[in-house]
Amino acid sequence: MDETAFQPPPKALEAILAETREIGFQGWCWPPVGALLRLMAALKPGGRLLEIGTGTGVGTCWLLDGMDASARLLTIDINSKVQAIARSHLGSDPRLTMLCEDAEAAIRREPPSSLDLIFADGGAGKHALLDEALALLRPGGIYICDDMKPHPMWPPAHAVKIPPLMKALAARQDFRRMYIDWSSGVVVMVKLGE
Repeated sequence: MDETAFQPPPKALEAILAETREIGFQGWCWPPVGALLRLMAALKPGGRLLEIGTGTGVGTCWLLDGMDASARLLTIDINSKVQAIARSHLGSDPRLTMLCEDAEAAIRREPPSSLDLIFADGGAGKHALLDEALALLRPGGIYICDDMKPHPMWPPAHAVKIPPLMKALAARQDFRRMYIDWSSGVVVMVKLGE
């Protein structure tokens, strides 16, 4: 089924993707993952959301499309060039805060149990500082990471990181989780109550 026929994509998405392709950036989240992000964001009215790896704002766009007016999204990327595309299309949204910095510093700065959703699309909170990132979620908080299924576009260094990450995620007894074997491969986890 064509997801866009079922529910239209966010309004800003087409323009963001056009500029993303113009600069040759390929690290954007795929449409099925975006639709999942929108749905998960809608489950957290008034929530605090964190996106690690803004890129050009493709995932950001989907998250914002699912959020209600009182929810807040913090998105972080170290690459100001790609993040500038997100800033130009989404930066005026009052629910959004964009930081251009090392995401590891932001993870260390956030208080424990302060977030309702984390989309780990970069290395921090996924391949580095995983436990620290998961500690930021409140009970019922959602953790999402994509790019878990081998793909020819992956750099060789990425493929070797996936088995240890899957093992670490599977070992977490304080979460319920599932692996979704479509699109780029997605893990969705929900933090259990204390």
